[in-house]
Amino acid sequence: MLPMPKMLLALGALGCAALFSGCAAYQVPTTAYAPQPDNPYYQAREKAVESPIYNYVPRKREQLRPLDWRWVTWCLAGNEEDGIFGEYSGKTPYSTNINFRTYCSWSIFRNPLHNWDFHVIGSADWKRHYNYSLLSFGGERKVRACSNAGKWGRGKQPFFDIGLNDFKPYLKLDPWITDFYLGWRKAGSFEIKCRADLHKAKKKPAPESIQPAAVQPACLSPGPRPGYPSGPGSQTHG
Repeated sequence: MLPMPKMLLALGALGCAALFSGCAAYQVPTTAYAPQPDNPYYQAREKAVESPIYNYVPRKREQLRPLDWRWVTWCLAGNEEDGIFGEYSGKTPYSTNINFRTYCSWSIFRNPLHNWDFHVIGSADWKRHYNYSLLSFGGERKVRACSNAGKWGRGKQPFFDIGLNDFKPYLKLDPWITDFYLGWRKAGSFEIKCRADLHKAKKKPAPESIQPAAVQPACLSPGPRPGYPSGPGSQTHG
């Protein structure tokens, strides 16, 4: 029988061998997510798919086997929705310069822990979301308590809201130029934001109501036309 230190060393070696053998190749190759040739940003998105960074940070979790160590990089440095370069962040890519600098800018500084916040501790994968406000101020009503936040219109959002989204806490404070929220948002992702939104201060005030037409003074009003009576009961004399 092996001594305890050697046994632990052997078990560790077997564990590492199983771990790294499981990640030798993805179950689904990254090239499966290549853009269509008619894509208007084909070159940038094709270059992103071919980046060697995707060998270490998976594009999608469906690529991974259970013992693949790259689950760690998927959780901490991946972006399931937009790609690690932001190549699918919208109609246009975050940047057409696909390089390590763009990766750091998008995945490390701008959207850190994206997959962790959206899919591990978040509930962005849920087909149905539950949005419940415990107490809010502003928006459509001055005060609302225990309301269904999922039915609020976009222009009727309160400046203060504390509630539960997918049964997890959420706090929002958004008066004047303040833009702050903490917790799980309506789409299920965990997010933190704290900044001054100067665009709010630059918004133009609502146009003033149209002033009523000025009443013309009686002294300037035209007199009766010649040959016509000036009022009831008046007669013309020949």
